[in-house]
Amino acid sequence: MKTRLGRRLAEIFIAKIKHCKESKTMRIKGRETSFTRDRILTADRIVAMIIESAKQSLQTRLCDFGVKFMDGVYASKQAFSKQRQFVNPEYIREFYDEAVEEILTNGELDTFKGLHLTGVDGTRIACENTPELIAEFGCSGPKKDACTALASTAYDLIERVSFDCQIGSYSQSERNLLDRHLDKLEVFGAEKFMIVADRGYASYDLMGTLIDKEFRFLLRLSDSWASIIAYMADASDRYFYYDHNGNRYNIRALKIELEDKAEYLVTNLGEDMLTLDEAKHIYGLRWKIETFYSILKTELELENFSGKTKNAVVQEFYATLALANVCQCFINDADKVIAEESKNKNNTYIHQSNRRQSIGRIVPVFLECVFTDNKRKRNKLWREVERFCERFSEPIRPGRNPERKAPRDKKFYANARKPGLS
Repeated sequence: MKTRLGRRLAEIFIAKIKHCKESKTMRIKGRETSFTRDRILTADRIVAMIIESAKQSLQTRLCDFGVKFMDGVYASKQAFSKQRQFVNPEYIREFYDEAVEEILTNGELDTFKGLHLTGVDGTRIACENTPELIAEFGCSGPKKDACTALASTAYDLIERVSFDCQIGSYSQSERNLLDRHLDKLEVFGAEKFMIVADRGYASYDLMGTLIDKEFRFLLRLSDSWASIIAYMADASDRYFYYDHNGNRYNIRALKIELEDKAEYLVTNLGEDMLTLDEAKHIYGLRWKIETFYSILKTELELENFSGKTKNAVVQEFYATLALANVCQCFINDADKVIAEESKNKNNTYIHQSNRRQSIGRIVPVFLECVFTDNKRKRNKLWREVERFCERFSEPIRPGRNPERKAPRDKKFYANARKPGLS
């Protein structure tokens, strides 16, 4: 029986952590001799703490870590903060990239007519107002006094895993980060991906770039595209061409009629590959990337950084995105089992694994497995996690939009955000 994808990704991470000391890319430039002596905080322990990235206070985590995995000896947060500065953030990025390679190469992903529906969008990442982070990422807000980074992901709208992640200065455009996504995706074959993006991305230059690189795309147009909107006044599906940088490009424009307005999309796919109804459905899926950011910032607490340096922020950004893919693959595996078991049941609604409960179970077991050398014991722990994800399911209620009660004026602690203490 083939090992499930979630477990395969976790085992890839574990093997990489166990051999991190021998890695030539783990240490930052100029600190090649770091982690060569026997200390309390060895290389594998530092990297495991960064990857696992639980969101209690740092000292609480270190004490808990010491009790479980270091015979009751624990390090101070000052010692951890000092040692983590010698870990190259690009080494943490390798965990993410290797997971993506496994997903795309051996993941047996569902596609739309052979295309990975890849939503692209950016998000703000709130950071501490330290001089180092302000100099690196810049600030947002009316007074430009809130340190903020700009992040972006290329996200599979069907499988709900990310294929690439980028973080950079708040002052740069989301298009710059999109170009980095395209470079990463090209490695796996541009013709396999359909880029789905909101109205802030569409431009003649971007459409030309995507066509030249052989990507497929579906982009929403903003109201500023007055000429195309006027051109579509008496049609719902039309072709047009434009000249750019010495090349001529043929584009298909689509008008999607909604209840109170019309939306306009452009694509380089013909009617044989993409009907009007399919385009409407696919663009509707783009909202899943917003849900993904919600999970990153609430369940995995992406913005709750344990350090105040550039190294710490970038390390934890890559670690959280890598861990999110592992969690989602466990959840996807469970969803397939739930769907199969539901075939003989008369359920009113389709069921899926409970995301919040599953993530809360996967993350702590991952750290335990890192320091469990016995393969049989690790498999037992993974199987328990898989069964947990299958057992705790929830119904998908389409169109659910309950009326929300007005919040209290004051409350000591937000009910919606209570990170577990264990």
